[in-house]
Amino acid sequence: MSRRMLRVLGVVVLAISGCGETPPPEFVSRQYHFKVRFGQEPRQVDQPTPNIPSRMFIVESPTGAFTVRVFELPISSEQAREASPQLLAEAKADLLRAIGGSETSSRPITLAGKYPGLEVTATATRSQPGLLRARIILAGTRLYKVSVFGTHDFATATSADTFVDSFMVVE
Repeated sequence: MSRRMLRVLGVVVLAISGCGETPPPEFVSRQYHFKVRFGQEPRQVDQPTPNIPSRMFIVESPTGAFTVRVFELPISSEQAREASPQLLAEAKADLLRAIGGSETSSRPITLAGKYPGLEVTATATRSQPGLLRARIILAGTRLYKVSVFGTHDFATATSADTFVDSFMVVE
């Protein structure tokens, strides 16, 4: 093989190997038993609610935000399992209320073959118009709301897909 051909082949190999983007670093919450790719270290905020303590993990930008909100439900795992359709529906309604949202789609999902959930998209009107993409997951006595909210471009970007798709419950 000629030197010219080897150089061309080398350039092609370098170009192909450099095409894939490196995924953002993984954030792991050992206390709340999840991992996700936020893209940077999230800010953590305790969320006051009347009966159910929760913590919000958030990374914001000028055009949107990635969030994981974790609720510690004051019921047993068995009660949560039995009430899962109602708990998921109430969590979805809460998300839509918070953004003044109008649901555009919703479908049941199962995370890791065992955690029931819902995948929801909605348009928002409250505070800022935008697009919400969320997955609500029930894992034992924890309810997770994993969401992307922002402009259409922000909420449909590859980084938003990476964030939502990377969420996993860790035991």
